[in-house]
Amino acid sequence: MVKRIKIINIFDGIGTSQIFDMKRIFITLVFLLPLLILSTGTVHAQQEEKFFDVVGEIAYGEECLKTWQIDEASAIANKLLSTAAENPYVCFFAGEVRFYEGNYRESLSFLKEAQKDPGIAQNAREFYDFVDKIYQTTSKFKEVKTEHFLFRYAEDKDAVLVDYALSTLEKTYHAIGNDLNYFPKEPVLVEVFPDAESFCTISTLTKEEIETSGTVAICLFNRVIITSPRLQPRGYQWLDTLTHEYVHYVIMKKTYNRVPIWLHEGIAKYEEKRWLENITPKLPVSLESLMAEAVEKDYFITFEQMHPSLAKLKKREDTALAFAEVFTVIDYIFNRGGYPLLVSILDGIKSGKSTEDAVSATIGASFSEFEKSWLQELKHKKFRRIHGIQILPTKLKESSTIVDDVESVAEIEAKDARKYAILGDLLRHEGLHGAAIVEYEKAFRKAGIISPQIQNKLATAYIMDTQYNKAEEILKIALEYYPEYTTTYISLGELYQRKGEYDAAIDILSQANHINPFNPIIHRNLALLYDKLNRKDDATAELKILMLLVP
Repeated sequence: MVKRIKIINIFDGIGTSQIFDMKRIFITLVFLLPLLILSTGTVHAQQEEKFFDVVGEIAYGEECLKTWQIDEASAIANKLLSTAAENPYVCFFAGEVRFYEGNYRESLSFLKEAQKDPGIAQNAREFYDFVDKIYQTTSKFKEVKTEHFLFRYAEDKDAVLVDYALSTLEKTYHAIGNDLNYFPKEPVLVEVFPDAESFCTISTLTKEEIETSGTVAICLFNRVIITSPRLQPRGYQWLDTLTHEYVHYVIMKKTYNRVPIWLHEGIAKYEEKRWLENITPKLPVSLESLMAEAVEKDYFITFEQMHPSLAKLKKREDTALAFAEVFTVIDYIFNRGGYPLLVSILDGIKSGKSTEDAVSATIGASFSEFEKSWLQELKHKKFRRIHGIQILPTKLKESSTIVDDVESVAEIEAKDARKYAILGDLLRHEGLHGAAIVEYEKAFRKAGIISPQIQNKLATAYIMDTQYNKAEEILKIALEYYPEYTTTYISLGELYQRKGEYDAAIDILSQANHINPFNPIIHRNLALLYDKLNRKDDATAELKILMLLVP
């Protein structure tokens, strides 16, 4: 529980703190007193005492919202409603609390009541409009409740996500709880937003900020919020992302929301694959290459530049570099004491220490010495610089579940490379696989970057030409460089299936499902493979999903 504050000068309107370009609504006692006195006339001593009780309760309640102590805020709201239900400021606060609890309908009801007082009408109306816009989407959600999670999704579009998500979240609950020594007591609300517009609203980010930064999920308003992987043509590593955002949730709760963005994102990035067993945290190749370039050029994103959000950085590469940096910071700490060291830092922050003091006390050096030592270690690490590797763009829009040759060619940036890729596609479709290989190799040389689109086209031609070893070599490199690119998993699955390596094919296609469970080819091929291995129940399960996707 946070320390109770009975006298306060300013109410920090946390319920709307990140709304409307992250602006805050402030309600001061100086502002409140004349308004309430004017509305009630002469204030007797008993009434005055009651008024200040209301003011103090709301002030403390807002502090609870700010520090993510939602149960405490809810108890305060219920107490206030039992004694001052007609007070518009109580209604406004109750509307905030219900929104944080995910109870949109009740939130709107209270916010509507709050609008009756002219002194708060505008703020209440703005917040009401914000909640109402979200409710237009969430009112259609179906929800599934487990012991530790309340999962909401658009039933008609995203039902296929449920089993994958809940299985991953439960693994995450235990893994992260053990790592960071915190297990939320109340069910954690997780919402999957089905389109770009609704995600922009709830995240308070613009579409430009989302696509520039690659933000597809956020932990905000006491919940985990993600976009459906259906909104990207090949999906994204959404199960890792669920874990990443859940880590943010745990840190918020554990430390009363006192952790700065660099430490928040560092721990979340370091832990995002912890739902998988026997995984050692490791920088993806694309981020490792960015780190190599940053060390070479002595160009880094500072902790100050990361504030208030990595999503606010202006370039996709800067956001990616920032993630790479904070990952290495946590790795630096972890290598000096493992999870106990991380927990000690978080506990120090929770107890009221500044982040700098908590890190210093745990590491045994001043914060500036800690930063210098970390940077010095970076310069001695042998990060691989992969020339031509890129950060793949994020485009939030609903599209077809299968990316065809025309769409994949359109993604190739270099004009000459596109020309050779188109010719290769035409030859491949005519069965002229050897000739197609020649054109794809030309496309690869002309691309100027390492293109997963061309790598997959070339590998497919090699597979069709039964040059399996060459195809496998290309696809394994593509998978290492771009593990988020689903087509590579499908191509490898096809290769292993043709070679009769059915277990390997199932394993790689199952990994594809972790990125884009909406691609019917994955489920069709899995069903065929399970049938070959006489795993009838598994084959039936995949066919049921296939029927959902292709009615």
